Amino acid sequence: MPEKNPEVKLSEELLAEYASIRTKWARQAVEDSEFRNGMQWTKEQVNSLRKRAQEPLVVNVIYPAVEQAKAMLTANAPRFQSTGREGSDVKTGQIFSDLMSWVWENSKGNTELKEAIDDYYVKGMGCMIVYHDPQADFGKGDVFVKAIDPLDVYIDPSSQDPYSRDASNIIVSKLYSEAQLISMYPGMEEIIRRATEVTVAPQTESLRHGLEDQVVSKEEISAQRILSKEDREIEVIERYSKIKVPHYRVFDPQLNDEKILTIEEYQEYSQKIGYKVYNKEDQRVVTDDNEVETYKEIEKEYGTVFHLVINPVTQEQVMMQGEETPMAIKGSTTMIEQKTFAELMETGDLLVNEISLTRIKQVVSAGGELLFINGLPVDDYPVVTIMNTHNRNPYPLSDVRMVKGLQSYINKIRSLIVAHASSSTNVKLLIPRGSMNKQQLEEEWGRAGTAVIEFDPELGQPIVAGPIPLPNELYKNEADAKADIERILGIYALMQGDPSAMPQTYKGTLAIDEYGQRRIKSKRDDIEEGINQLARLVVQLIQATYTSMKVLRLLQPNHKPKEIKINEPVYDDISGQFLGKLNDVTVGKYDVLVVSGSTLPSNRYARFEYYMELYKSGIIDQIEVLKQTEVANVEDVLNRSSKMSQLTSQVEGQSKQIKDLQGDLQTARRELVHARQRVEVEKFKTELEQSSNRADMASKLYAARTDDELKKVKNVVAEQEATNDEIIPLEE
Repeated sequence: MPEKNPEVKLSEELLAEYASIRTKWARQAVEDSEFRNGMQWTKEQVNSLRKRAQEPLVVNVIYPAVEQAKAMLTANAPRFQSTGREGSDVKTGQIFSDLMSWVWENSKGNTELKEAIDDYYVKGMGCMIVYHDPQADFGKGDVFVKAIDPLDVYIDPSSQDPYSRDASNIIVSKLYSEAQLISMYPGMEEIIRRATEVTVAPQTESLRHGLEDQVVSKEEISAQRILSKEDREIEVIERYSKIKVPHYRVFDPQLNDEKILTIEEYQEYSQKIGYKVYNKEDQRVVTDDNEVETYKEIEKEYGTVFHLVINPVTQEQVMMQGEETPMAIKGSTTMIEQKTFAELMETGDLLVNEISLTRIKQVVSAGGELLFINGLPVDDYPVVTIMNTHNRNPYPLSDVRMVKGLQSYINKIRSLIVAHASSSTNVKLLIPRGSMNKQQLEEEWGRAGTAVIEFDPELGQPIVAGPIPLPNELYKNEADAKADIERILGIYALMQGDPSAMPQTYKGTLAIDEYGQRRIKSKRDDIEEGINQLARLVVQLIQATYTSMKVLRLLQPNHKPKEIKINEPVYDDISGQFLGKLNDVTVGKYDVLVVSGSTLPSNRYARFEYYMELYKSGIIDQIEVLKQTEVANVEDVLNRSSKMSQLTSQVEGQSKQIKDLQGDLQTARRELVHARQRVEVEKFKTELEQSSNRADMASKLYAARTDDELKKVKNVVAEQEATNDEIIPLEE
């Protein structure tokens, strides 16, 4: 039999040691998980109750409290903020915020976080892992995060950090079928088939009973499977340890650029070509790739010494070989000297020093066979632990463990109450021995209708034995136990939507809800620090994985897709020369942190009311108000609102114009009427004048005629008077 690989042997020895120390914690974690799922009676308790004709009832107060806590802590997807550690990194900082959000979305991060939070509350520790899948994205590789069962994680017992960063080793042990392993590790089929089925880590068995038909455990699945040669289970052991790896820190003063290089990268880097450029006044070093290529072309055409002259025709500067001539621009003589980066390091033009960096060594074995040894490009464990009640060891207490006694007490009280109610419905008789036939009594007593039961009165009368009533304190104790569980877990009835627990006023409800969340916010701090640890690891893996151009599409909170391009090559339009990359994520140093409280819920009614008050006061605009609502597409709403406002203004303007036109029309109508009236008046005046003229003419004609007639009369009278004077004087 070939000797086992030393790395595999070490993994198995450490796993056996860690597993033996954590046995008590693992058994309690399994029991806590069963408690949450309703398996809250031991097998002995169940048998004892059923002997007394009692049922092992479960009034699960823990389950809704844990679910409510999960719902609150994952109400929203976490928001990330990224900043560059140096000024040169600021431009790409926002890109890493988007990249982290994309990795989270691509990994179904909220679902995985719920699993981790569930373990945090129930088992005392949530675990998540960051990993690189080289087969994803058609072989380009992708970075993912996922939750893992803390019972599969074995931590160095000497660790005292709640996130296990100080552990000497972290081991993940899990059972896989042979078919699963072949699919997970293509090209290693031969090794996997050699693997044995012997497991190092002991499997924790369930000691509880209660809901076997509803809860299916991993152990039960393994026991019930028909394990053929193809379906046999093999233990996979992943051991992570911190090692010191030699690196080189290179600083380029010309470009103000710092690089951390591995030995292989340093050897390649030292062979790169640069230039020293001399003139009469100064000298400088050229290390920029584009500028180096330019000087290579100059050297090829003009040599290592050249000067400048003025073209008399074009008046442009022209490069000439050799030293200055009488026609040359004074002081333009330049000498260039090609140097390797190694030579520039020797002269101190490039600064270099050897350093040791922490890296993670990954050893993966299956059934005693080594699969591979890998060096991860991260400086901390990819397995992130989030511990609940931390005891300065890797065996934390869970919230469920603190309330199991109260939960058992509630179950006992409820079982007793139901048993008492059942027994109280059956009348019990005390009969003197021999006074009647007992079998006949039992048969006749349960018969519907009239029953005649004979007894011997000389031997005594039957006595009806009534049930002893349960004390009222029993019901109060059950309510108190429920309240104690809510208080210990920090999840009150109001937070679970219980209408009976709500105050009479709206603001009172908001105040209690705000105070109730303070306990949750304490848990939030633990979880957010774990997410921050994940984010730091994701950034490091991104820089090592996403080395080529990649286009990512991220769904934004307004449900609009956002396209992200990274490592986009840029070329010169004329020469086609490579100029560099846009959004190069492989360089620089970045910090990515989750926005505190971004995952927690908020009362949207209270928030909207608050922002509306600010809007009415003129402190904020309608855009900020809409951001606080659940409107899916704020921009579209604002655009539509703007258009509606414009249309409303246009309608109002047109309405005003219409009113003005209506007024003008009325005025015109009035003026028209007045004009018509004036015409009529003028016509009447004309007719009147004509009538007056005609009257005047008639009057004048009449007067003339009258004068004529009067003259005729006067003439007649005068003639008569003359005649009379001759005959008889008139006076006489």
